[in-house]
Order: sequence, then C-alpha cells, then structure tokens
Amino acid sequence: MHGPLDHVKSLFQSEKQTFRDIGVKINPSVEGLGLVTVEELGRRNERPLLSLEFCWLPRHLVESYNSSTATEREEVLVKKVWTNCPLNCKGCFVKNPALFGDHDLLYPEQIMTLIEEAVQKLGAKSIKYLGPTEFFRDPDAFEHLDRFEELGVTLGIFAKDPMFGSDKEVERVFGHIDLKTSEEFVAKLSKYRHLRILYNFRSFRSDVTNDLVRGGYQGKEDFPGNYHAIQTRSLHLLYEYLVRQELEAGREARLMMLNAPITPNTVMEALEIFKHFTDRGVTVCSTASMQSGCGSQLYVRQSPEFVAKLARYYAKAMQHSVRRGMIPRGYYEELGPSPYAGIAHCIQMCSGVIIRETGQLMRCPGADHAAWCDHLTPETLVKKGLAWAWERTKNHAMEPRLNHGCLAKPDLFTEAFLREVMRLYRQP
Repeated sequence: MHGPLDHVKSLFQSEKQTFRDIGVKINPSVEGLGLVTVEELGRRNERPLLSLEFCWLPRHLVESYNSSTATEREEVLVKKVWTNCPLNCKGCFVKNPALFGDHDLLYPEQIMTLIEEAVQKLGAKSIKYLGPTEFFRDPDAFEHLDRFEELGVTLGIFAKDPMFGSDKEVERVFGHIDLKTSEEFVAKLSKYRHLRILYNFRSFRSDVTNDLVRGGYQGKEDFPGNYHAIQTRSLHLLYEYLVRQELEAGREARLMMLNAPITPNTVMEALEIFKHFTDRGVTVCSTASMQSGCGSQLYVRQSPEFVAKLARYYAKAMQHSVRRGMIPRGYYEELGPSPYAGIAHCIQMCSGVIIRETGQLMRCPGADHAAWCDHLTPETLVKKGLAWAWERTKNHAMEPRLNHGCLAKPDLFTEAFLREVMRLYRQP
C-alpha cells in the first residue's frame, strides 16, 4: 500500500538500527513527557496533575448554546456545535447529547483560567485539547495559542481538520488575518515552540479513509470532499514543518499520529501504519475504540477474531518499538503492555483529568457515563478552582503507579488479553 510519507525515506538503513544509532530523538508518549518515572507521579497525598486534558468551544458557539432554551439545545448541538467540525467521523468521542444535560457551557476564558492554575499550582506539564470541535475552527485560535505559549508547557492539539491540506478551508476561517493557504497556516503553527499536533490517521486506503469521516452522527452533514487527498497533502506539510525541521535541528518531532479507534476494518493495516510513521521519526499512538460518544456503538461489536488480531498488532508494535530503541528493553517485561500499542503507558488514571466543555471533570476521554464523572458541579469548579477540585477527584485517589491498565475499556483490556499480548511479544 502507498503511504502518505512515501516521498520521505526511512531514517534507517537496516532492521537492527535504533534511533540512538542514527542520532535522532523521538518522544514515545502521547503527553510528550517521555517515559515518566514513578517518582514523578508523586506520593499518594501529594500528587501533581501532570496531564490535563480539556474541551472547549469558540465563544460565539458557547453564547449560542447558553442562550437557547432547553428544547432548542439539541438542535443547536447538531446544527451549530458539532457542525463547526466539518467531518462526521464514525466513533467520534464527543457526540453524546446526554452528557450535556442541563449544563451551560464554559467559555474558553473560564477554562483557560483553570488551565493556568493547573500549571502554576499543580505542576501540570502537558495540556491536550480534545474537542468537541476542531481547535482551529475558532477565529480566536491564535490568540489562544499565544496564551498557551506563555505557559511554557507542552500543548498537544488533537486535529484532523481539512484546513491542514485545503487552501479553501484556511482562507474561509483565517482570511481575516491574511492566511490564505495551508502551507502558510502550518508554517505559522510551527512558530509555537511548545505546540504538538496529534493528527488522526487510520488507513492507507482512500475508500476507507473517506468512509470513516462520514456517517458518524445522524442529522449532521457529511464532509463532501475527498478527505483522503486532503489528508495526504496535510501530512506532507506537517512533516515538513513539524518533523523534518525539528529532526534536522536535533529535536523531537512535534507531530504524533493517532490511529484510533482501531476497528475490524482497519486492524490489518495497523502495523504497517505504525512502522511507516515510526521509521520516519513520528510516534504513533493507537488503541481500540473508546466507550464515549459514538464510540460506544463500536465498542460493543468487538468480536473474538478482532480481539485476536488486535493482540497480535500490540505485540508486533511493541517488538518494533523496542527494536528501534524508542522503548527500552525490559520496559514491557516490567510494566506489561501499554494501552497505547508500542509506546509509553497512559498516566491519566493517577496524574490526569479532563475538563469537558460543560465544566464537568471526568477521569479520561475514554468514557463519559455518570460513573466516570467526578461529582463536582461546574459552578463549584469555577468558584473554588482546579487546585481545590483535583484533590477531590477519583484519579487523585488512585495509587501512583505507571500501569493502571485501561479502565475505560475493561471488557477489552482483560488479564487474558494482556497475557496473550505478552506471549506473542516474547515470540521471535
């Protein structure tokens, strides 16, 4: 299969070479923090909030939603909030009207105040934006980036916006600041030194790629263009500005690929995707479906055959990662498989929390049912602050250790599944 970075040669000349051998840095964690140690997690009663995730919407959408009546709000969600992202992805984690309930939405300024508090008082080192729309569909996006840059901590933004590869989309959103092409847009982003783009990529095949961004939520219009072609151009530009320039300067790439959720129609490509990007200096974060949003529909359909293929993928990705020296030998023997195939373990369960656009604090993006939500009202969070709230969360009460498994996917990441992954990993 043809990959989007076929025009870029692999960094390696043999299967035995590692990143250290060729003098290239690579970051093996979705947070951009590298391999976190147990000591960095802190003690049970003195815990930094290392990884903070957040969702927010542009100010004009918050105003529109909050000023609507209860009966109007679901229509506003579909026609304004979710349509602000031009894609209609299957398995989208954010589309769950039940999550919103009677809550108003918080404004970006309110959430930004909480983020600044996390950095200044709680030791946050990694901040990640996860939706519920595309971060760059906000006319104030660059003003937000300026404030994040001042914080001096890693900012990861989940993205798959067509504007990374469509000049028309860039001019439509940012023509008011004289940005007219995707290259101008990506070049401007590259100037923010603490920014990482977490870019979604799930298939080499054009038919699969285009199908995955359509039909996700009934009532929302599908993206009309050839997303696969736009995605390919996006990755050419992102590689040039956030990978090649960084590697040549002796720094880690500031692009990560997110192959998620892996589903039965994409699992057979997963290993080739992992190798395609890893061997060009780009870390790949991959996992199966989450339970949240539309992902719950995918989650219940995982067959034994799919789980077996997924276990094999996890084992092969782990082998490749260790072979390339991205993960040290002995790491998985000590800690077991990571919920993210072939890279570092997720530290969310004991060192993170997510602020949803409603102001609800949740354990992680993987689930959005009531049991996954901390019982603190948004009003209390805004009034008393995140430093007060963090000590009262479920994640703060967790034991500080590096592998809590994936509690958001307990029916998949079973002991039997993990044992099978390790059995396959140990095979030549």
